[in-house]
Amino acid sequence: MKKGFVLISTLALILILSFLVLLLSKTIYTDTLKTNIYSTSIEKRIEMINIEKILIETFISNSDRLRNVQLAEGELNFIVNSKIPDLLIELDDLSTCFNLNSLVKPFRNIYVKNELVGERFKNFLKVSEIERIKHREFLDRLYDSLDTDNLPEPFGAEDLFYISNESLSLSPDQPYIHKSQIKNLSYLNDNEILQIYSNICALPDNETLFNINGLSEQNYLVLLSLLPDLSLNDIEKLIINRPPEGYINYANVINLSGINEDRIDSSILIYKPEYLQINYSLELEGQLFYFYSVISLKTRNNNVIHRSTSL
Repeated sequence: MKKGFVLISTLALILILSFLVLLLSKTIYTDTLKTNIYSTSIEKRIEMINIEKILIETFISNSDRLRNVQLAEGELNFIVNSKIPDLLIELDDLSTCFNLNSLVKPFRNIYVKNELVGERFKNFLKVSEIERIKHREFLDRLYDSLDTDNLPEPFGAEDLFYISNESLSLSPDQPYIHKSQIKNLSYLNDNEILQIYSNICALPDNETLFNINGLSEQNYLVLLSLLPDLSLNDIEKLIINRPPEGYINYANVINLSGINEDRIDSSILIYKPEYLQINYSLELEGQLFYFYSVISLKTRNNNVIHRSTSL
């Protein structure tokens, strides 16, 4: 009986050791696979950054093709896929959003509030169906989180009562780097933030411009807020009458849309994007990796504003 017990114990031990070996082998294989995928993803990212330089140069040299971003996107994917077959590129026109940094303007060596743009931002909150009672306080908080003066707005971020709230995390007094900083104001609720979030941005300038060739059902509220004399019917005309190659200039917009020029401020409109977000999606061994770059097309140097930090 004792020998039988030893035999059973030995077999059980062998079985346990075999299971541990299998488990360890699987773990090593999985970790090795993950390591290989990660290493490959880093190599691909470096390759994509090099390709990005070519893309930016292509954008600048052929900027008129960007009057229709969707067509440009299709052409670029055709070119890129010949080099990296599993890479997909999508372009987001950031010249069709409300630039939060336009709420302030430079004055000598500081930034002060821009009241004209503030009125337009109130229009934006209105057409975005944010409660009117919240417009003034929200705007004041935005002013004081963006400007670099020490003058508090009545309901702003520099008000003593406001800054005494320990639950708030305020941005320092400077223009925003990313639109997500608006959440630090802790004023609008999550649903209200969601109502405006897709139509706001934080660009590295203080201009209020709109690319008329990027006008769509997703961003028309921004144009309505910048040009409040326009109607929904006008928006429809601007989209329907836009030629495939895009509007070329202000006269072209007026002639093709049939809208009275008194209702469209020409200083608001541009005709191709000045800022783009390039979204990359890459498939490696059945796993998808994503990252993006925000670029400026206003200059030939220092085009990349920022990139996502992970792939």
